[in-house]
Amino acid sequence: MRVPENKPSMRGFTLIELMVTVGVLSIILMAALPSFNEFRQRSALRGATDQIISFWANARFESLKRNALVKVSMSTDNANYCMGAAVTTDPSDDSQCDCFETNAADSDFCAVGRYPVDQAEWKRIRYMGDPDTLIGDDGVVIIDPKRGGLTEPTSAGYWELASPAGGTDYRLRVNVDLFGRAVACEPSAASAKMPQYTNRRCN
Repeated sequence: MRVPENKPSMRGFTLIELMVTVGVLSIILMAALPSFNEFRQRSALRGATDQIISFWANARFESLKRNALVKVSMSTDNANYCMGAAVTTDPSDDSQCDCFETNAADSDFCAVGRYPVDQAEWKRIRYMGDPDTLIGDDGVVIIDPKRGGLTEPTSAGYWELASPAGGTDYRLRVNVDLFGRAVACEPSAASAKMPQYTNRRCN
C-alpha cells in the first residue's frame, strides 16, 4: 500500500501583511506625486513654447514662399490667448489679425495661420504680460521675405509663458531678435528653475 506524499500547504497573505504593503505603497505614491505633477507642468510648458517657436518658423517660411510681408501677433482675451499670422503690404502695419476668428471670409481672419484651434491645446499654460508692449508695434511683428528678419529692428521682443496657476512657478520666454531668430530661454522672474535651461537664461 502506497502512502500518499504530503503536499506543502499553500499559505496566503495575512490581513496585517496586506495592510502594511498597502501603507508602504501609499507613502511611496504620495512622495512621488509632487514630482510627477512638476514633471507634467514642465513638459506642458516646454510643449507650448515649442509650439510658439514652430508657429513663428512656419510664418517665416510662408513669408519666403509667398514673397510677401507676413505679420504675426499674439492676441489675448481674458484667460484665452492665441497666435495669428496674415499677409500685409505695409512694413509698419500694427493691426493684428484676429486669431479667435474662425470665419475665413472675415477681413481680420488670420489667413496664413493661427494656433491653437482649441484652447485646450495649451494644457492650462498661462500667457504672461501684455503682448502689445512686450514685442513688435502694438504686439505685431512683421517678417521681411527677403531677409527673414523683422521689417523694424525695434520690433524685437518676446512672448512669455508660465506653468498652470496653483502649481510650481515655471516660466519660459521666446525671444525674437531683429534677424527673426526665435530662441527659448528662462526668465529670471521664474521662482522655480528648469534644469534643462541652466545654460539658457534670458538676458
